Amino acid sequence: MSAPSVPQDLSGATVLVAGGRGFVGSHVVRALVRAGARPVVFGPAMADDLLADVAGQMIDVTGSIEDRDAVAALFARYEPRFVVSCVAHGAGRLGLMRTGEADLARSIAVNVNGFSTLLDEAARAGVSRVVWTSSTVVYGPASAYGPTPVTEDDPTSPLTAYGLTKELAERAAAYHARRDGLEIVGLRLPLVLGPGLWYEGVASAIARVFTDVAADRTASIAFHDRPLDFMAVSDVAEAMLAALTHGAPLRGIYNLAGFTASVPDVIDRVRGLRPSARIAYERTEPATLFPLVDGRRFAADTGFRPAHDLDGLVRSLLNATEPAHV
Repeated sequence: MSAPSVPQDLSGATVLVAGGRGFVGSHVVRALVRAGARPVVFGPAMADDLLADVAGQMIDVTGSIEDRDAVAALFARYEPRFVVSCVAHGAGRLGLMRTGEADLARSIAVNVNGFSTLLDEAARAGVSRVVWTSSTVVYGPASAYGPTPVTEDDPTSPLTAYGLTKELAERAAAYHARRDGLEIVGLRLPLVLGPGLWYEGVASAIARVFTDVAADRTASIAFHDRPLDFMAVSDVAEAMLAALTHGAPLRGIYNLAGFTASVPDVIDRVRGLRPSARIAYERTEPATLFPLVDGRRFAADTGFRPAHDLDGLVRSLLNATEPAHV
């Protein structure tokens, strides 16, 4: 697949961002604002306002993706050219994985049925392209695959409820693409870190190390020492814009990869940059170990390269101006 000669221009374009008040979604909204787009943020009200810094530079609409009439009215009123979906059901600060285990039915209602409603209405409205967030947890345990990172050609086989909802959402996206001719591009996200991570989960356990070090407290983390795929949330947002603006057709699903490191690698880099950091690390066995992913297909098709490696992400988190949101 060749690189485009003329990328699509977002300047002045109306972009509907479903789930734009959340962790990843808020960073996508900021990236859209920087690109000169007109974001229309849609979703439920949030306890934490992650978009206060761009208030007045977007349209904010409160509603549920499960409400077909509200979604249809949104398309009719604002006529978005593009759609971004970062929708994922979360119960309070429980986190996406634990929310899925606690209430699979509600997670399916939002992550699959609501997402399908969004795609249905996007097709009716003649939207140019939809870009959405899937997850690398659609894959099964690392032991089910070979020694090399998995590609998009490897089978999905989720063991978690959240992974199941994302696998079903991928199937729904493929269905709408076939039936409606709607161009839909899904990006399977790895472990994402950065400002605005407000819910509890695997990433938050790592993120707390940075807030404790920044506050000159002793940080404590119990985690396994196996390699993981990490990505800075700002790089995720830029990858989504790269998919949105690519000037040629893209495939329906991509693995997204930033860099590979273990938690001890992260701790060593923190200590290297902040020699005074006090970090107590306890090695544990992983409850579930997911395979590493190969993200070269997205890079080859779009030309996208993440800005952050391990050193860059650790530096950005240590220097974050809003450590309470990390």
